Amino acid sequence: METIESRRLVRVLHQNVGDITHINDPWRKFFEPAELPSPGDNPATCIIAVEAANLRAKWLKFRRSSSNEDQLDLDTFEPTIESVFDLVNVASDAIQKKKKSTAAGKITAHFHKFCNMLESHSLLLKVLPDGNEYVSVLTGTLNAVIKASVNHECIAEQLSEALCAISKNIAECQAELEIFRTPAMLEKVGDLYAHIFIFFSSYMDWMMRRRAKRLLDSFNENLSRKFELDIKKIHERSTIIRNLVAQSSRAEIRATRLQVEEFTRDYRVGQEGSARHHAEMEYVAARIEQELIMARKEPRELKEEGRQVKELTSRLTHMLQERATTWIRDQHLRAVPRLRGRSTSPFRPFMYDEPTLTNQWIVDDVSLNSAHLEDYFHRDRVRLPHDPFSPHSFPTRVLQRLSDRTAGTTPSILWIDGPPLDADDLDNSVTLLAATFINMAAQSGLPVLSYFCELRRGEQIRESESPQSQATISLVYALVRQMVELLLPVFENDVDLSRQRFSRLDGSTHSWPDALELFTELVALMPDKVFCVIDGAHWLDERSTEGLLADLVQTLRESGFKVLVTTSGRSPFLRQAVADEEALTLELFDFAEGSADFNRTVLGMD
Repeated sequence: METIESRRLVRVLHQNVGDITHINDPWRKFFEPAELPSPGDNPATCIIAVEAANLRAKWLKFRRSSSNEDQLDLDTFEPTIESVFDLVNVASDAIQKKKKSTAAGKITAHFHKFCNMLESHSLLLKVLPDGNEYVSVLTGTLNAVIKASVNHECIAEQLSEALCAISKNIAECQAELEIFRTPAMLEKVGDLYAHIFIFFSSYMDWMMRRRAKRLLDSFNENLSRKFELDIKKIHERSTIIRNLVAQSSRAEIRATRLQVEEFTRDYRVGQEGSARHHAEMEYVAARIEQELIMARKEPRELKEEGRQVKELTSRLTHMLQERATTWIRDQHLRAVPRLRGRSTSPFRPFMYDEPTLTNQWIVDDVSLNSAHLEDYFHRDRVRLPHDPFSPHSFPTRVLQRLSDRTAGTTPSILWIDGPPLDADDLDNSVTLLAATFINMAAQSGLPVLSYFCELRRGEQIRESESPQSQATISLVYALVRQMVELLLPVFENDVDLSRQRFSRLDGSTHSWPDALELFTELVALMPDKVFCVIDGAHWLDERSTEGLLADLVQTLRESGFKVLVTTSGRSPFLRQAVADEEALTLELFDFAEGSADFNRTVLGMD
């Protein structure tokens, strides 16, 4: 017969061991509603408990929106620190095999550096009541976002940098906190991790929006700048903890701490229901306002573009002199585009499906309206994986022409026509030249539109189209889509960027006039100096595309962009459409000569 003592023993064992289903399935807690704290619960964990519950709910929504490729395998990985290590190792191997650029090495280095600081998160969280639960929420979230990011090079690189920046603060806090634990300090730790949890929640929201807009692999959004405010708030809270530990006895520290806390307070933390929604909208408004401030130019900043172009020219000149890419340095200028033909107005915290009477546009809406364009071109042809540290040799006269055109103040077209060559992308010296130039421009902070044309084997050709006409349409759609990515966060203009307008671009040659008209209207919304690089244009050259190509060249001439076209095959149309002074023809011996110069000047060989 069951006694009172036996029932007590069962309760004690149950408290220590937990529900057996949770042991067999460590992810179950992420699928079940979380119990929120009552007003009388421990104040040290009251706020973090709310954010942990919100993060678990966001984790589930994020998982459901992930593709099979980006979705975490719950049978292989668990919400533990050891499992994060395992995932990073697996992901690092996959990145190294898949990617050819040095960004792959940078990504894996950052992820491994983050893993070395991961134990600090565990030690710091475990000072809180129910600390193991929060460790589980943190590691489960890390597993999900790392897995979803590693298949997208730009996102993975910036996420790994953000994780290192956050964890550096945690490592410093954890070392200090070991000698100073008070109830007030534990509240600060709970508040710190509430902000870390809200960062991950915002990151997953951003990823889901990028999926909806189909821009996960875009090169034109800086994740570090997008979440700069969130990371700054985390840094401020870790600073508060270190200051309290080091100078807790000084009365003036309290006043300073209160001022810093109010200044860096994130009003989303701990809110629920309509209050949470209102706080989210205030956060979006503040973030867009920050982007607008960064985009606007003060008079003293008007020289920035000149410095950026100077930097690109300097890179080309240095490459010309050294005959290799030793010009790569860690100094990168931030792009502060000079805006023309645009005005902005204060952000209103709600989204628009269509333009208002004032034609105020939000770039997120325009991105959604144009998302279907991704169906008509290949995102992996926008830029190629490129290793800026591997030695390349290009003909001297090519680098000289590129340098002169880059430094020039007038729009121009330069066509570099290389010898016909049947080779893979980066085994083709002309394609490699285009990829190198794109990388240099991007590193210098200059906006770049680019596309590497191809006739992809096995690709289904749409009705009434030829492979060449379909590839030409892909090129223009890719450029239009990249121009959308360069728009201001909020702007006013009479141009129609509605979903109905973009829906007319259906991948057919009938949509060609609409596509070029939209291209021309977007030009007026671009920064003053935009570089456009098109490689492999010879694949488009056929009798059926002569009219399309003539329209395209004329549109590019009128755009004001600095255009570089590279080919490694016959293009009779370009031979007629491009003036002699705009063309540079290369032969095989040009590259052989460049290689010999490279050996002599860089390697010291005869």
